[in-house]
Amino acid sequence: MAKRTERSAVTTARARLATERGGVRKDWGGRLPFALVYPNSYQIGMSNLGLQVIYRLLNAKADVVCERAFYDPPGIDEIPGPVVTIESQRPLMDFPVLAYTLTYEIDYYHVVRSLQAAGLPAFASHRDERHPVVIAGGAAVITNPMPLSDCFDAFVIGEAEPILDQLVETIREGISGNREDLLVALSKVPGVFVPALGAANGVERQWVREIGETEAMSAVLTDDTELSNMTLIEAARGCGRGCRFCIAGYVFRPPRYRPIEGLLEQVDRGLEFSPRVGLLGAAVADHPELPTLALEAERRGAQVSVSSLRVDNLSPDLLGVLSRGGTRTVTVAPEAGSERMRTKINKAVAHDQILDAAEKVGTAGMRRMKTYFLVGLPEEEDEDIREMARLGVDMKQRLDAAGHGTELVMSVGPLVPKPATAYQHLPQSDAKLVNGRIRMLRDAFKGTGIVMRGDSPNWARIDDICSRSDRRLASAILSMPDNTRASWMRAAAEWGLDGPLPWGEGPMPWSGVDTGITARFFEREWDKHLRSKFTIACPPPEIGCKLCGVC
Repeated sequence: MAKRTERSAVTTARARLATERGGVRKDWGGRLPFALVYPNSYQIGMSNLGLQVIYRLLNAKADVVCERAFYDPPGIDEIPGPVVTIESQRPLMDFPVLAYTLTYEIDYYHVVRSLQAAGLPAFASHRDERHPVVIAGGAAVITNPMPLSDCFDAFVIGEAEPILDQLVETIREGISGNREDLLVALSKVPGVFVPALGAANGVERQWVREIGETEAMSAVLTDDTELSNMTLIEAARGCGRGCRFCIAGYVFRPPRYRPIEGLLEQVDRGLEFSPRVGLLGAAVADHPELPTLALEAERRGAQVSVSSLRVDNLSPDLLGVLSRGGTRTVTVAPEAGSERMRTKINKAVAHDQILDAAEKVGTAGMRRMKTYFLVGLPEEEDEDIREMARLGVDMKQRLDAAGHGTELVMSVGPLVPKPATAYQHLPQSDAKLVNGRIRMLRDAFKGTGIVMRGDSPNWARIDDICSRSDRRLASAILSMPDNTRASWMRAAAEWGLDGPLPWGEGPMPWSGVDTGITARFFEREWDKHLRSKFTIACPPPEIGCKLCGVC
């Protein structure tokens, strides 16, 4: 096997740095150095707006230096080598603080391996003042910090902006002293969970009340990313639609929309580096001024793209802006194929609205319409899958009728019940059942011209284990010889994580995290699923309500 060396890691980091625009390089003198670590490849990590926002916020502090590091998973014939930062090519052990951004639970394997590759003990209990403080934040942590709680000294629960100042100051004051004293101090910061000390009273999720007082946009542009040389701008945060399976619809409540004036200022700054601008957000399509924003950004010279749209509010004006800006794929997420299942999951989208959206996308001359659907939903039946197939065929006919040759891509994935959602207590659907339903769809789409892409139910099972397990997961990963499905399932069985519910019996591992949503609300949402009842969407933030407990 070939082994990655420090020299090759340094060479790669320097080559990436040479192609970037916007990176920050600071002298370390008198500053607190952070290594901001993304546990996957540079190409994937640099498409993550959360990482870019933290990088910008930390480097905005005069007394802090923040550098980025990525864990490029080794190939089959490679042994993982050292991890170094992009900016100065220093190894992670040189930094007093390692800050991980955890977006996808399936990356947990890389977290453990990256710590080992850096020469650090994987478990926090085996580290002391000689080692960096290792902290983590991100969407995966908000829902359930327990799976890797043995690996981290502290977790940030919630959005970074209201936590970061006090977090950095606490670390600065305690980093040179006793590690136990620092952990105690960190546990007193609102929104910080220190596993070694527990969370008897729960840890309350922190979130930004006045979103217009913050900004979230790309700090660094590079060719070597999935979103090449595109300035990413967060136009909206959270989602108020309340789909019962969706993390964003729960743990990023309430929905908040950035004022158009501030967004256009960010567009202008982005245009200094690239004409490409991407507007992001879990519910960016619900921004009340999105068409106006896109049209004005185009007038200023931007080539605009939008992360995803909704079938029930597609604007022809917006589609026109996207088409003229070079967007060739429009992405929507009907999620379920039948009206019955869309009602159960609280996806308030009608059959005719989906077909009308296909007609608009085809008329706009888009090259591709990409749709996301779920299978393995609670109470799903074969007839729901047959209706999904009929819906796909009807959508393709609408696209074809427009005469522009628009391709229909149906991406079908198994449901992974996530913590802090209405389905958090349910076993995942059996992989054999899900595989059978995916085969039903493949057979139905033969000869139709529809491109179907199906996620593996077997890897969805591993995602479920990572998402809803307890602190045994880190030990299970350490016992694995490689990152294959066979190794995962063997380790899960050895550590008792392979049952219908990954954590086994007893309280859900994430019960110590207070997202703001009441247990009673989740109970009502599951009851509404069973009775096929909708829940109304969140009202505008300035109005607020008392339904779920967050506002």
